[in-house]
Formats: sequence, structure tokens, C-alpha cells
Amino acid sequence: MDNLKKNQYVKSEITKALLELLKEKDLNEISIREITTRAQVGRVSFYRNYKRKEDILEQYLFFIIKEWGESNTDSLSMDKLLKKLFEHLVSYRDFYTLLYTKGLLYLFKDTLKRLITKDQELPNVAAYSVAFVSYGIYGWIEEWIARGMQESADEIYNILISQKNMPQ
Repeated sequence: MDNLKKNQYVKSEITKALLELLKEKDLNEISIREITTRAQVGRVSFYRNYKRKEDILEQYLFFIIKEWGESNTDSLSMDKLLKKLFEHLVSYRDFYTLLYTKGLLYLFKDTLKRLITKDQELPNVAAYSVAFVSYGIYGWIEEWIARGMQESADEIYNILISQKNMPQ
């Protein structure tokens, strides 16, 4: 196995270990030693890839959201992208529900905003627009997750779309 594949494997095992541990306790109760022991990797492997435990979740979030974005952003309208985002959330329902129950869903908001801006510095008006859209979508998603994602991806999408034309 070359170094890149080894490192990807190590990161994957660390991510799996943290997700397993999060099912048992809160993030602040989990030590680096517990993560590396569960992942069967050395502490050096953790610190080679991460500075803090949240970095594991942020990188995983960025990976799965980027994967969603790359497969959907080229030819779809904003409305269709939202529908695909809800489908993505359903696909990773257990993960997002875990983040929510552990008080870590804010990491999703930060990652979503980062993906929308493509990590670029924006002029003020564009930055305000991105914040409005990303935080609005985040709030909608957070409430949906908080209520147990009772609606299907199609249903929650249709509810959101119907709200765009609310009388003022």
C-alpha cells in the first residue's frame, strides 16, 4: 500500500472510531487515546492528520458534502440542488442525527457555507447573500432533523418551495 492509501485508510479508521464513540458519549468526553485505540492506529497518526477532534468530523462532512456537490452542481438549478441536498441528508440520516443529538450540527452549517463560497473571500454583498441562504437552509434542515425527519426528501423540499412564494 502506498503512503496516500495508507493515510486514507488511517483517516477512515479514525473517522469510524470517532463515530462509534459518539454513539456512546459526548465529544468532550472522548479522548484522543480512545479514538486511536478504537481505530487501532498510533496517536502520531491522529496528530499527523488532525489538530482537534472536531477536525475529523469537519473533514468527513466536507468530503460527503463535496461528493454530493460535485455530483449535482453542474447542470441543476438551485431548486433541484436543494432537493438533492435533502436526498443526501436522508442518505446520511444516522450521521446527521448523531451530529444533532450531540450538539455538533453547527459543523454542517460551517461546511455548507464553506462549500458555497468555495473558500473564497467574497465582497460584502455577496458574503451577506451567501450567509442568508446558507443559514436559512441550515435552519430549515436543523428543524427537520430535530423533528425526526418525518417528511421524505421530496415532501420537505415541496414544503420549502411552497414557502418561497409566501405573501409578504
